[in-house]
Amino acid sequence: MNTVINIIKVIAVIIGTIIGAGFASGKEIYIFFAKYEKGGFLGAIISATLTAIIIYKTIAIVKKYNIENNNEFVEKIAHNQKIALILKNIINIFLVVSFWIMCAGFCTYFRQEFNVPIIITAVINAIIIYILLIKNLDGVIKLNTIAVPIMIIIIVIISIKNYPMTSIINSKVYISNGNAGKSILSSVLNTSYNSITLIPIIISLASNIKDKNTSKIATAATGGIIFILIISIFKMLILCRTDVSSVEFPILRILDECSNTEKIIYSIAIVTAILTSAISAGYGVLGNIEDKQKYKKIAKLICILEIPISYIGFGNLVSALYPAFGVIGIIQIISILKKDNSIAKNSKN
Repeated sequence: MNTVINIIKVIAVIIGTIIGAGFASGKEIYIFFAKYEKGGFLGAIISATLTAIIIYKTIAIVKKYNIENNNEFVEKIAHNQKIALILKNIINIFLVVSFWIMCAGFCTYFRQEFNVPIIITAVINAIIIYILLIKNLDGVIKLNTIAVPIMIIIIVIISIKNYPMTSIINSKVYISNGNAGKSILSSVLNTSYNSITLIPIIISLASNIKDKNTSKIATAATGGIIFILIISIFKMLILCRTDVSSVEFPILRILDECSNTEKIIYSIAIVTAILTSAISAGYGVLGNIEDKQKYKKIAKLICILEIPISYIGFGNLVSALYPAFGVIGIIQIISILKKDNSIAKNSKN
């Protein structure tokens, strides 16, 4: 029984990590899956399958070599020190970029929903996050474990209540049929950049999984299945609308047709997810600073730079930078898949 409970806890955290603010806003789903229509479902299957494989392989490697942190993991999967250094730099840069994207998302939300000028929200956001970063309030990050389940529950309820399957099936196609090859590439890129932040989480959770092949498979498979279901629900909701391609927060546009209570609860959850995701990324960056005297200076710098970067726009940053990091992150996926292919064969139940 304890084993099952531990697996459920691990899966919940993994799904919460994957479904960040970009995902919950609907923009990430639109860019990587929905715009390919039917091809997007193939992409969702590939992304979920690859994610499950990464979860399994990461747990297997961590268990076999008793790895305790991400730096040890990178050094173990890398074939040489140069690749290890590249991967470490990719992770740090991605964390900084994720921090800025989440900050831009905060500003974009208030501009889209309340027409608040970016400069106002950017300055307020920079001050709030800087204070939280130097206070080291770990509890704030844990709010994401509450916000993400709330968003998922609301989306499931809304999809069942307001968008019956018949309307989804009969919904008009609003993007060209898309290309299967592009859909597959898009799904791989989505998995790739998600893995950059997902793998450190899996490493920290691996101790909760028993060193049995069945436990590893159960965790990976369940995580993959839940992931594909969530992608499909978000994707089908977006396909029901014909006017979300240029919207920064497609899900909020869809919620305009739902009750005020549903939209308010989801809005609070997504703003919480944005802030906690930004703080998590910020902590990740600052935690890698060896010279603690520079901690406040770098914290102040990344918060100040958030102000001009927010003008680029949440959607533009997600569209341009996530695929770019997806390409770079493929290096890590290949390294994982190539590392000790014999692990699965030699594992015993």
